[in-house]
Amino acid sequence: MIEPRSDSGTIESIDTTTTAKIAISTGARSLVLALLGATLFALLTFVGANIRVPLYPVPITMQTLFVLLAGAMLGARTGALSQAVYIGMGVVGIPVFAGAIGAAAFFAAPTAGYLVGFVLAAFIVGRLIDRKSTLLWHITVFSIGSLIILLLGVVHLAIVYTHSLSSAIAVGFLPFLLGDAVKVLAAASIYRSYLRLRQSRRL
Repeated sequence: MIEPRSDSGTIESIDTTTTAKIAISTGARSLVLALLGATLFALLTFVGANIRVPLYPVPITMQTLFVLLAGAMLGARTGALSQAVYIGMGVVGIPVFAGAIGAAAFFAAPTAGYLVGFVLAAFIVGRLIDRKSTLLWHITVFSIGSLIILLLGVVHLAIVYTHSLSSAIAVGFLPFLLGDAVKVLAAASIYRSYLRLRQSRRL
């Protein structure tokens, strides 16, 4: 007598294979989107470097706005990656910085601390931004990100350029406060508009 064959094992095997393929496809799609997002914000940071008020030794630029938005929109890791990509572009010789900085002169440049601050600020903003959804919280998080950039910039400026903390604060912190406040408010407005748009597409 021929026993009826059970196809349950075959079905389970097919289901497992299909699930694995879907997971791989989703992971690959997420990776591509993350890389595209990082590249986009690296390019936006470059654009921001060219919108500037030419102060000495550190110009006022629009870069901070895009750094903050990178962390908020891309998340901590991809936001930080976007700024690392931007710095990497400059270090290898692509003229993307707000000033002529090559690989050899990077850490000796007066703007290097601010650039390193871009990476940390994007990461911190990405980690904090979703903890609350209020306007006040978003402004607070973007303010923290902005201050991280300024503080790292001032410390580096004092060590390698002015050799005086008070001088570094005078030329590398105080002149930026008003402009950074405007950029923080702009970042909060843009980000909240982005959230509303994303929410409307889900409905």
